[in-house]
Amino acid sequence: MFTKSFTTVFISQVVALTLVTASSFAQPSSRGGGFSNMMGGGGMTPDYMLRDIQKFSEAFDLSGDQLVIVEQILRDYDESFREASDASQEGIGSSFRSMRGSDDDPERQRRNELRTQSRELRDKLDSAKKLGSDTDTTQLQKELSEKIDSIREAIQQQRTDSWQSPERQAAMEEVALLMQDQLRLKHQMKVELEGDLVAILTEEQLALWPALERQLIRDRLLQLGRLSGESVDIIGLVEQQNYEDAVLIGILPAIEEWDVNVSAALEARDLHMIETQGTLMSSMQSSGTSATEGVLKAQSELAEAVRDINDNAVESISLLLPADKSTLFNNEAKLKGYPRIYRTTRVERAYTAAQELEDLEVDILQAIVDLEEAMLIELTYSNEQIYSETHRWESQERIERLNRWTQRMSGGSSERTESPIRVAGDAKTAVEDNYITQLKMLLTEEQIKALGGLETNEERNEARSREARDSGRGNRDRGSGGFQGREDFMQRFDQDGNGEISDSEREAIREHFRSMREQNGGQGFSNRGGGENMGDLPH
Repeated sequence: MFTKSFTTVFISQVVALTLVTASSFAQPSSRGGGFSNMMGGGGMTPDYMLRDIQKFSEAFDLSGDQLVIVEQILRDYDESFREASDASQEGIGSSFRSMRGSDDDPERQRRNELRTQSRELRDKLDSAKKLGSDTDTTQLQKELSEKIDSIREAIQQQRTDSWQSPERQAAMEEVALLMQDQLRLKHQMKVELEGDLVAILTEEQLALWPALERQLIRDRLLQLGRLSGESVDIIGLVEQQNYEDAVLIGILPAIEEWDVNVSAALEARDLHMIETQGTLMSSMQSSGTSATEGVLKAQSELAEAVRDINDNAVESISLLLPADKSTLFNNEAKLKGYPRIYRTTRVERAYTAAQELEDLEVDILQAIVDLEEAMLIELTYSNEQIYSETHRWESQERIERLNRWTQRMSGGSSERTESPIRVAGDAKTAVEDNYITQLKMLLTEEQIKALGGLETNEERNEARSREARDSGRGNRDRGSGGFQGREDFMQRFDQDGNGEISDSEREAIREHFRSMREQNGGQGFSNRGGGENMGDLPH
């Protein structure tokens, strides 16, 4: 059994130091910021700043003499980094300006003229479509469409010629070299600073360095992840839970394993980017799709390694936690790493709000509760499908997007392949729309209005393609409760066939829910209790 003193010392060495330095050394994120920042991987952002002297002092309890030396080390680093980054930024900016050309450039003027013509023709085509479908109008629409296609081809050809021009190729090569040099110099300066710092530490201070070094790696690089789940700070997530010491002791093995593994994976990801940045830029500017894809694939595999280490840590910690804390931690970790999948949906909020309506009949309230239970089962399944497809395809889709861009710049073309992630997302959207529709059938017009109208996603976005909607219908049929969509509802209850639900028809719906609950012995609509699936009821 662990004593309190052992617990305090052990946790402070393994966890507390990294928790303190997590916020102390975190630098501004360099995600986003345009093409040059994306390709440069944060090369213009320093790893250390002058203000970090206070954090080093607190972490190592530096003496007065050590403090003076560390301050000078940071000042030298800051001055050298500023000079190098300013020179790189000026060179990169000059190269990009030369590629854009001036406003007087005939090529640029011609491109603007073509775009203006295209907009004018599109306006005429939109007007022609409103005139009708007689022979003359149809012919006019065809001629306008052909002219628009011709201009589009001319713009694409001009873009290709510009991209492949010797001037553009030379400028891109210069940008690639500047970015590569800046990244390598940044890494070299970081290594030198840390070497100088370690050289002045005592043996006791050196014992703290490995854990601090790993934390510094995470602070610099964890935030740069671009895949879902890649930027989850496991230690920070654990800290937010405010666990007792006894609980922390139980999960420390998983935390220590994550600490070591993710730091190594992050450093490997960063070093590969530094070593291959020039190759990537050169292959892109020369339309070397094969070389580009090879570099991007290797980068993606390293990013996936970081993501998988995070996910495995969440799973390990969840298994080690007491039952009352395990599910909560796992849910919070999923929400942190995959917010687009696991955040609360609009339909979930609608069901919660519906149960809080005043003067809601008891039977209707129970029907809403039962439908919500069935809905959550289907949404859980949908979320796991999206999660699975995201793990499998997210990095590949990023590679394909960049490849399409490269091919367009070189005059080629490529069709956008169907995204398995989007297909899974559309299936979830169909489930949400299905349960929004069923909820509306239970409520009066006044109640629906009080809940904001309860529009389905389809109603909110009529421009969604029918193919995307159909791709999600498969999951409607596998649900554990409820009807299989609006068509099923209307076929059963729209007796007069006018496409609307009248008061008498709405009462029939309510009576149906009451009857179903009685048949299922008060168990609602879920198959988990052995009840009959409402979608299988006879008409």
